[in-house]
Amino acid sequence: MSQDQDAIAHIRSERPTADAAALAAQCGLGDWVDTLATNQGWRWRKSQDARLYFFTGGLVVTMPEGYLSAYDWETVRVLQYRRTINGVNAEACSVLIDPAGSALNIGFGRAPVFKADKTALGITSWVNGPGFLYPHMWGDHIQTCVTRAQLGKTLARIQRGERITFGPYTVDQHGVSDKKYSAAWTEIIEIGFTLGSFMFNGRQRRSTVPGSAHAYVIPNLDLFVKLCHQLSPNVKG
Repeated sequence: MSQDQDAIAHIRSERPTADAAALAAQCGLGDWVDTLATNQGWRWRKSQDARLYFFTGGLVVTMPEGYLSAYDWETVRVLQYRRTINGVNAEACSVLIDPAGSALNIGFGRAPVFKADKTALGITSWVNGPGFLYPHMWGDHIQTCVTRAQLGKTLARIQRGERITFGPYTVDQHGVSDKKYSAAWTEIIEIGFTLGSFMFNGRQRRSTVPGSAHAYVIPNLDLFVKLCHQLSPNVKG
């Protein structure tokens, strides 16, 4: 992104505040790499001081009234919600969930995660944060960082015989299941998305593959998709 296109170019080189830097060091998040902010116009004056501080190993979020939280790529769970209207981006936000179950919704819009979903995901509290600019850019970056940090360890856990839950789905070395159905990895021939939902297709006409689910209730979606691809020998691509 060129500075001519970047509405917060003057902020991108802004180093973390002392409190943010101290928290990042305490959590072992590594070196600082980027800073993002909300729109700096008058209409957004209440959130102008909010910041996303990106580090090599995670993220620190600061917001007005002293809010400060840190997320390690190795332990955070992230929900991603995007909605378009007539092909135009309408909402794009991410929900950061720390190991204790505290959730922070940041970006434009709010993920439609209801009480039953929150219970299933182990979410114990919810805070709606501000609309940080470029949510598609930093949302994709967060997903990529989480996958890079967690994929190898997650595969190793599965190979040791563990069962791991990703929202409505549970995976192990044998296959994947939801509340109603289960299928061996060898049964699955297609993994993909349709109208904002994640889906599996099986090789048999009356397959028992798990049903589709809204993508936004699957934590660490990119990690989950790549995991399924690696474990499904008959899925191409």
